[in-house]
Amino acid sequence: MNTLINPFKRLQLALLGLIFLLTQCGEGNEGTKVLVEKTSRRSITEKVSVSGSIEALDSRVVSAENSGRITSIHVDLGQQVDSGDLLLSIDAELYTNNLDLAKSNLNQRRAGLSRAQAYQSQAEAAWRLSEEQLNVQVNAYEKGLISQTEFDAFQSNHIRIQGEYESSKHAADEARYLVRAAENSINDAKNGLARTSIYAPAGGVITELNVHEGETIVGTAQMQGSNLLTITNFDTLLFRAEVSESDIPRIHLGDSAKIVLDAYPGKTIFAKVWQLPLSPKQGIDLSNQFEVVLMISPERLEELETSQEIPLRPGMRGNASVFTNRVEDVLSVPLQCVTVRPNDEGVIEDVVFVYTNGKAAIQQVVTGIQDEQYIEIVGGLEERASVISGPYDAIANTLENNSAVLRVKEEELFQEE
Repeated sequence: MNTLINPFKRLQLALLGLIFLLTQCGEGNEGTKVLVEKTSRRSITEKVSVSGSIEALDSRVVSAENSGRITSIHVDLGQQVDSGDLLLSIDAELYTNNLDLAKSNLNQRRAGLSRAQAYQSQAEAAWRLSEEQLNVQVNAYEKGLISQTEFDAFQSNHIRIQGEYESSKHAADEARYLVRAAENSINDAKNGLARTSIYAPAGGVITELNVHEGETIVGTAQMQGSNLLTITNFDTLLFRAEVSESDIPRIHLGDSAKIVLDAYPGKTIFAKVWQLPLSPKQGIDLSNQFEVVLMISPERLEELETSQEIPLRPGMRGNASVFTNRVEDVLSVPLQCVTVRPNDEGVIEDVVFVYTNGKAAIQQVVTGIQDEQYIEIVGGLEERASVISGPYDAIANTLENNSAVLRVKEEELFQEE
């Protein structure tokens, strides 16, 4: 039995068919042109980018304790020295004279001590003799053999002799003190003379030489003193980097890093995080800047391929990447796919736009770490999902949920219709 379709129903079906054909044929001819990529799995390494400069772990500024005129400079700028090598000589005439005077004074003090000790010996002998005679006089007085006047005269003389003995002991003690002081002066004068020769406190390279022969310098014995030269040990080099406050929590001791210096563009220097800050840098407008110190791996410096005997020098500036985290085989999308939108409660969330049949469907996602190109997707997307990846202006500003979009190739993105 044939089923009859009324004319009105037939018209409805025809219109629906027309709409379907227009939809199928017109897909790609209306809406915002977009690029689409599939979610993919990859390894992602997160990093913090910093800038800074090279410095040496062991760098010694050499000053002189003595003031005086430089008579000889025994090293040149850039010269390698060992600990104990003679660096500079200061005019020793004044310090030689001081030593001669100290020796002369010591001889005089020793002679004075000899006289004081001789006088003490004489005074002690006189006192002991007087003590013996006093006992005799006491017995004679008690037996009535001598008068009160005679006994009082002898006792007064004994007291005088005893006083001279006590004075002789004090004089000898003072003479001994003066001898010790003169001996200390001798040692000081010898040390002063020895300090006219300035030796290297450690091995390294002369990286600064701030004096010349004939120049008069100020010693640290008088005030701050002159900085004569600097010895730098290049065995251990550091990279002191400035890091923003927001990046500090992401960096840990031992994190690996790569440095590229302005002096060696395109060449990589390997390092590790060696020191983390306890407080921000001091100074104007630096309250949110911290210093992180990287220790450079010396065994990889040959990769710089330079003829320089000392390839890295303090003060060289550059940029570094500190690698703070790494994940393997995680779901990811290009960075530009992710933007932010408020949810129904007004809370800002990370979202992407999933491409479905010519429409952009907004999808909230949970993100993880990121590198320069990709961001980890922890939740919200499935494997091989089609995600709109460009243009970024459309993703960030103009696309809405269910916006009509036209999937194109990259070379067609900005072509005129």
